[in-house]
Amino acid sequence: MKSKVGIFFVVKGPLLYDIASLEEVEQSQDAINFSGHYEYWESVRPKSNLELLFKQHAYDYLPRGRVIYFNKTKSFKLYADRCISTVDLDLITTVFQLTSFKLVRDENYQCATCNPNSLE
Repeated sequence: MKSKVGIFFVVKGPLLYDIASLEEVEQSQDAINFSGHYEYWESVRPKSNLELLFKQHAYDYLPRGRVIYFNKTKSFKLYADRCISTVDLDLITTVFQLTSFKLVRDENYQCATCNPNSLE
């Protein structure tokens, strides 16, 4: 099982995500990262009810996060909004195939409920 890096959004339970294996993305000295929340939101052309719900709001409205791999420590960090439940975190770790990681709650990943400066 190979862990992945990328971004995710929690859309009322289901996940929307953009992920890649470490081998698929451009390597850097410090960290391996993939995709961007705004760029992903911009690229979605709704084809399902889930995607329609997602696009009804600004990109920073829903709970979101990302997984990054750090080369020096050979470790993954999962950055996630505080509103993301344990059940959703379990789903995220399954989708990203994470067996070992550090969970980080970061102010960059705040939904409209948590962030008074949200775009909505």
